[in-house]
Amino acid sequence: MTIEIKYIDDGIGVEFIGSGTVKGADVVEARKEVYSNQNFSKQRYQIVDRSKVTDFQVNSAEVMTIAEQDMAAAKINPNILVALISPTDLQYGISRMYEAFIGDSTFVTKVFKDRKSAEEWIAGELEKRR
Repeated sequence: MTIEIKYIDDGIGVEFIGSGTVKGADVVEARKEVYSNQNFSKQRYQIVDRSKVTDFQVNSAEVMTIAEQDMAAAKINPNILVALISPTDLQYGISRMYEAFIGDSTFVTKVFKDRKSAEEWIAGELEKRR
């Protein structure tokens, strides 16, 4: 798989770190793994980092599947922040499509061009929720 999953911050955070070629099926499988984890209810944020992705092969049908996964997961754990680090125009556009598909989900998502901005946003949002 071209997506590494790391649990961070005592399990309240999870990182999806893509590298090389990432396909839609890779994203779907990574999300299945995280949402089936026994500690999913404890999770509060996700960082989806595409900084090292050189070829992003995700189509609109796959983006819809990913959004549907997240909407179903939000019914179990509605308190998740999702920071999408999307440095290329293609990644950024697909991230914006995902935001449109996820619609009124309780997941709060935001797209960033760099990791530092994403981390600052998550820290600020977590502080507000304390």
